[in-house]
Amino acid sequence: MKIAFVVPNVGMNPEALDQRRAFLQSHARPDTEILGFRNDDGPAAIESETERDWASVEIARHIARLSQRGDIDAFIPWCAGDPGMIAGREAVCVPVVGPMQAAAHYASTLGFRFSWIIPQGNPRLNRLRVEGYGLGGQLASVLELGTPVLELRNDLPATRAKIAELVALAAERDGADAVVLGCMALFGVAGTLDAPRPVIDPTLAALNMAQSLVAMGLTHAPETYGGTSGPVAEPIPEKV
Repeated sequence: MKIAFVVPNVGMNPEALDQRRAFLQSHARPDTEILGFRNDDGPAAIESETERDWASVEIARHIARLSQRGDIDAFIPWCAGDPGMIAGREAVCVPVVGPMQAAAHYASTLGFRFSWIIPQGNPRLNRLRVEGYGLGGQLASVLELGTPVLELRNDLPATRAKIAELVALAAERDGADAVVLGCMALFGVAGTLDAPRPVIDPTLAALNMAQSLVAMGLTHAPETYGGTSGPVAEPIPEKV
């Protein structure tokens, strides 16, 4: 199977894009090929609803265009805010897996309550989105690292140390049974932590859910999302 991810960060260089592709490939099934793409227009990073909405249109347009190849079995928006997920599902008939939705549902199976760690921003909006996925009652807390998205990997040891502090806080103060890292820039970090609770990497949550859906022959209900197999709305137009 082939799974493609679309990065919203327009400034990401080819080396950084390939680093992310290689990480997913190293965790994928032997029969899975990972393809990576980047938006040509949009924000440098997503740290607000304005940036998320801006990126969403470009991600959905990218997904619609890439689907015309006919050989991609699933898509992943490379952002834990799930930009373009719903619009992407409306545009294609293969799975479009949101990392936030996937990670939240995995977290809900590991205990009664889970916490969410974000780089910085508005915790209320993250809570609202988790509630929209039907899991608001299990969300113990949303905690901030206080670091911009584009700076998270500048000093990974310091980032790991801060995450470890927040995981301990989520467990001890908020009663979290699991913790989700709410940013794709933190790919690979969860597996390096010595944490008192399970910590979920949203990149791997999305990858494994995408692989599972493809392997089971499942995709989104056309009655819900439209898609090319259902009552799809007008396709996203190319820019003029």
